[in-house]
Amino acid sequence: MGVEEAEQGRGFVEWAAAGSVLERAIRRIGCDREQFVMWNVVPVQPPQNWLEGAPWEAEAVEWGRTYLEEVLEKYKPRAILALGNIATRATTGLAGDKLGMGSLTGFVLPSRYGPVVSCFHPSYLRRGAMSLFGVLMRCLKLAMVVAKEGRQAVMPPVDSPPPGYVLYPTEEQALEFAMEVQKHTTDNIEHRYLAYDIETPWSTSEESAEEAEGTQTIKSIQFSLGPESGIFMPWREPFLGIARRCLGTRLPKIGFNNYRFDDDIIRANGVSIDGEIHDVMWMHHHLQPDLPRGLQFVAAQNGWPWPWKHLANSAPEFYGVVDVAVLQFLVN
Repeated sequence: MGVEEAEQGRGFVEWAAAGSVLERAIRRIGCDREQFVMWNVVPVQPPQNWLEGAPWEAEAVEWGRTYLEEVLEKYKPRAILALGNIATRATTGLAGDKLGMGSLTGFVLPSRYGPVVSCFHPSYLRRGAMSLFGVLMRCLKLAMVVAKEGRQAVMPPVDSPPPGYVLYPTEEQALEFAMEVQKHTTDNIEHRYLAYDIETPWSTSEESAEEAEGTQTIKSIQFSLGPESGIFMPWREPFLGIARRCLGTRLPKIGFNNYRFDDDIIRANGVSIDGEIHDVMWMHHHLQPDLPRGLQFVAAQNGWPWPWKHLANSAPEFYGVVDVAVLQFLVN
């Protein structure tokens, strides 16, 4: 809660720094603030106006939870728009690597209070990220749709993945996939693309990956021919030979940051990539240069239903297949 909010005794005062950004977003989508109930997770101004990352953050949030739950009990909202990391953590309990705003914005998340739409805090936009103003508007509209339709949160189906996800293939299954790739290469009437992605020790950090030099160890490669399918292949024989066959076809291919990461490493490991190659990340970056370019962020803004990047270590096979299935989802 900022200075103006503390003085007024209410959240997001419409002429204050953060409140004015939120007010503008609400009006831009054709609504007014009376249609929303606004509340701060900590309904008082913390010392030095510092809460996130402060030594007293956890204690302050738990102190404010009583008041938050009173408000939720009174109004019984069918959707909550959680603005910022603190509000998202307080409502959903999600915290940790790949569970911050850059990863969760735009998803409908589960909580004990009902579905939560997570988004950047308006104060973050005001401090130099106004390029995300359209994202805030989209999240506002999404929360309203969730409330109107009674939509529920969807979490990644790790324990019951879609039937098209082949996480632990046999050699026969991998060969069948390669034959399907060859079939579409020979007679690509459906105009399919072959999505591909590799996992290395650097894969989960885009910044570190681009700075890495030299030949890297490839742990696995994933392929997909459609938005609800994909196959995970360990980077070893017999799967390595099958992966060579797939990458060596003339079928058009799609990747995400493959231009500056995957392709160089694949070739450095002695594997050729044939056919026309499209980099979806750089397509997105040229179309929306002011927006984050992480795959999960891009997927959320285009309607992908659940986050998955936090599963890189706990469910690497599922995580890998989703990476390529999402590419097909975006292209289709």
